[in-house]
Amino acid sequence: MELKDIHDLNLDEIKEILSIVATGIPMSDIGEQMQFLSQALEARGIGFLLLDFDTAAFFRNLQRSAHARRFFLRKSREQDSTDTVFLALSRTDALFDCIAGGDWLLAKDILDLSPLSWMPEGEYEEDYCYHGLIHAYLAGIRGSGDPQMAQQWLGRLETVVENIKDSDLDVARLMLCSHFLADAEEDFWRSFTALVGISGDAAAAVPLADGRVFQFPWVVAERHISVELLAWMALARARGFRPAEQEYNRCPSVAWWGGYVEREADLFLDLEPLIGRDEGDAGGREDR
Repeated sequence: MELKDIHDLNLDEIKEILSIVATGIPMSDIGEQMQFLSQALEARGIGFLLLDFDTAAFFRNLQRSAHARRFFLRKSREQDSTDTVFLALSRTDALFDCIAGGDWLLAKDILDLSPLSWMPEGEYEEDYCYHGLIHAYLAGIRGSGDPQMAQQWLGRLETVVENIKDSDLDVARLMLCSHFLADAEEDFWRSFTALVGISGDAAAAVPLADGRVFQFPWVVAERHISVELLAWMALARARGFRPAEQEYNRCPSVAWWGGYVEREADLFLDLEPLIGRDEGDAGGREDR
């Protein structure tokens, strides 16, 4: 299947889920679909980058992915739905979408709305610590949190990773975080290069047979572009680190956040007044 066909298939998935949201069904019943929506919007941005070289549409859809996550968390809280596994802090890559997409304030909203406790049924502890560390770092540099909290998260991440077998990806992430917080620029880029290789191998290993690409079209996008790597590139450059290479696999320089991206309007704020009404297809909007 051609990438353009997958891009179109992904749009169909977005429309379908938005139509479900518009019916007013409780968030407790559509947690999985909301997770898929966030992933599909991220993949839509990647599709625009790969097919059209459209960086504006790429950044815009990363922000929309984070908007979907914020909407799910906020509505879940309003509806007193607090025990679903889909609320877990590391359940989606919305944090990386905020950073790579250029709207770091969104990350604070997502953290404020997320359960702060580890949810063993919904996430691995190492993923929880990894996301918690990055959230804490952002809060620290924005003045809304204790700058030392990131170090505490790092200590917990170290303890967790030590007890995991065959944890190449987790070790790479741990070393990256450690060198970043230590302001060790050269070591950071070595760790970054290691993560590029290990995460690339992991993405390539995800099977696409047996109709998986039709059910989860975004898995193809993840083979080509890593929003996690782009987020780390943004964090590093914001800290004054200069990339050791001009290009990295799945982290193209054309998609590096350069310090300013126009903030996208939250489509869920437009959708919310229409929820529960029968006034047309909420998924009919087809722009970039």
